Amino acid sequence: MENEQPLVSIVCDTFHHAPYIRDALEGFLAQETSFSTEIIMHDDASTDGTADIIREFERAHPGRFRCVYREQNIYSQDPKILEHYVFPLARGKYVAICEGDDYWTNPRKLQMQIDYMESHPDCAFCVSSAEMVTPEKGHLGWVRPYESDCDIPMDELIRGGGGFVPTASIVTRTQLAQNRAPFCDMADVDDAVLQLWFGANGTTHYFAEPTCAYRYEVPGSWTKTFFASDRASRIRHHEGMIRALKAFNEQFGGKWQDAVDFCIIHQQQFEILRLKNDVKTLEQPPFREQYLQLPRHRRLRMRLARLGILRN
Repeated sequence: MENEQPLVSIVCDTFHHAPYIRDALEGFLAQETSFSTEIIMHDDASTDGTADIIREFERAHPGRFRCVYREQNIYSQDPKILEHYVFPLARGKYVAICEGDDYWTNPRKLQMQIDYMESHPDCAFCVSSAEMVTPEKGHLGWVRPYESDCDIPMDELIRGGGGFVPTASIVTRTQLAQNRAPFCDMADVDDAVLQLWFGANGTTHYFAEPTCAYRYEVPGSWTKTFFASDRASRIRHHEGMIRALKAFNEQFGGKWQDAVDFCIIHQQQFEILRLKNDVKTLEQPPFREQYLQLPRHRRLRMRLARLGILRN
């Protein structure tokens, strides 16, 4: 099937994932499908041996891989690697996403998802549950929003944010991935805005059976870097998400207004106020109830920081 036009493009962006990338590559090759796939790897100038491992797999499986090996890191200039540099390479009808530090655990993952999407043309977005693991693959828990297979209501997908479904489980139509709305470029992350875009263009189907593993707090990951970043950078992130949510809402005519308002107020504005230690505003509606759910010691530290007595 290597020489056939692929039905599915597996897309993977990677940077300094040498300890993890073999799991991702082996998971791609282990897929048992009745259709042809291509594996598109984008290495953003790793210096830890990641690219050498990818080349090893590329040599061992001629015709299965299409690889980009950057000589200069481009993430520092443009963090939208997946959207701007990887999606355009896809030739399949569908794209399946997996970042280099995550991996697939079910050899029937793609067959299960593609069978469903082919028989349900209204389905634009197909996801599953996932195991959450440590960088060393120790079990931490599950990303499992539902206990059984179902279609995810759009308002629940919006309220869930980017972490509601695991990125490594995503399959969508290539046409949607390659022709995104402008709001997708308003935030500095891919997963949250892409899920809005994919989900708004059809139904979203969820498989309760886990198909992949999400490595939590991998050194150098976006999550790890974000929470270690300075306060101003984190505030800018939330401000970008507010702009994206407002533009999304406008594009779709306020169809999911309540869910969008919830995200803006309780996920983005609340975090900005918390980062600014703006206790006075947080003590007022619509933030008060959420603020009072914070641990008492955190509220005390915020108050002391606001008074200049403590840094937090």
